[in-house]
Amino acid sequence: MPEAMPLILKALSPILGDQKQQPAGSTPTQLEQHVIDKQLVLIMRPAPADLFAFAQKLKCGAIKEIDIQKRIITVETELPQLMALAQNGQAGNPGMDSDVKVSANSESLKNMKSESTTPAVGNQPEKPLLPKSTIGTDRDLKPRPGEETIDWALRVISGSSSFAHDTACKKLAKMEPDPENLQRVSAILAATLPLAKEGFRMPEHVNVMAVWYTDGATREFAKLLENEKDFLVREKIIRLLPTIHSETMAEVLVGRLSDREDRKDARRALQIMGEIAEKPVLQLLNDPDSSLRIEACNILQSIGTAEAVAALKQRAETEDNAVVKTLLVDTQTKIEKKAAGK
Repeated sequence: MPEAMPLILKALSPILGDQKQQPAGSTPTQLEQHVIDKQLVLIMRPAPADLFAFAQKLKCGAIKEIDIQKRIITVETELPQLMALAQNGQAGNPGMDSDVKVSANSESLKNMKSESTTPAVGNQPEKPLLPKSTIGTDRDLKPRPGEETIDWALRVISGSSSFAHDTACKKLAKMEPDPENLQRVSAILAATLPLAKEGFRMPEHVNVMAVWYTDGATREFAKLLENEKDFLVREKIIRLLPTIHSETMAEVLVGRLSDREDRKDARRALQIMGEIAEKPVLQLLNDPDSSLRIEACNILQSIGTAEAVAALKQRAETEDNAVVKTLLVDTQTKIEKKAAGK
C-alpha cells in the first residue's frame, strides 16, 4: 500500500542511520524497494553483517523468518500497526509471532512454537530469537552481566571463535532442555551448522544438538551433507551422526546410502545406531536400485528384529533378482538365529 512505505522508512531510519556511520571511503548504504507477488521487498546494500543483531533492531513488524544463506529477513506487519507506531512516536517491536523460523537456506525449518501471545504494539517480546545486544566479541567464555546463559551460548555459537563455541556448546549440553527455549535453541543450532562445519566445530555442535533435539533441526544435516563436495569432510560428519540417536537421523543416513562415496560410512553409522534405524532401512527393501536393497540386507543383519523378518519374507516373494532374493532369505535366517540366541 503506498501509504505504508513512508511509515516503514520512518521506522527504519534509526537503523539506516547506524548503517551509514561507516569509515571514510566505505560504500554508503543504499535501499531499493520492489513489489514482488504483492510483497514489499526492500534490498539493502551493503547487507548487514549480522542478520540476527539487525533483526533485533527492526521496529516495523513481527519477524517471521531469518534465512541465513540468502540473507533475507521476513517481516509481517499491517498498516494500522505502522500508523500506531508512528503516532506514538516510538518504534516498539511487536515481537515474534508464534511462527518464527530460522533457516540456513530457503528450505526453512519447522515453525518455532511459542506459548506466549504476540505482545501489544510498543512492548518488547518476552524471548527474542537472540539477545538484544550482540555488540562486542564472540570469544566471551561466560555470560556478560545481566545476560542469560542460553543467550550467551547462542551468541557465541553464531560467532567465529572455535574455542568459545566449544565452551558454549558444552555448557548447553549440560543443561536440561525446557519447552520455552527448545525450539529457539535447536533452530539456531541447525541454522549455524554451515558455520560449525567451516570452522571445524562439528563434534561439540553435534553433541549439543543431540541434547537440544528436534526433528526439524536434525533434517538440516541432510542438506549440509548434500551441499558438501569434499568426501573427507562428509566422512567426518557422518561418523559423528549416531550421537543423535533418533529415527529422523537414521532417515538422514539412509539418504546417504545412494552416494557410493558415503555408503560405507553411512552403513557403519546405521549399524551403530541399532534398532532405532530399522524402520528407515526397511524402506530400502522396495527401492528400485538393487544395490540399495542389498545394503538394506547387510544393515538388517546387524539391527533387524521380528519386524524385519516379516518384511524380508514379503519382499522375497516378489524379488526377481536372484542374488538379492538369496540375500533376503539369508538375512531373515541370521536375524532369527540371533533372536533365538538371545
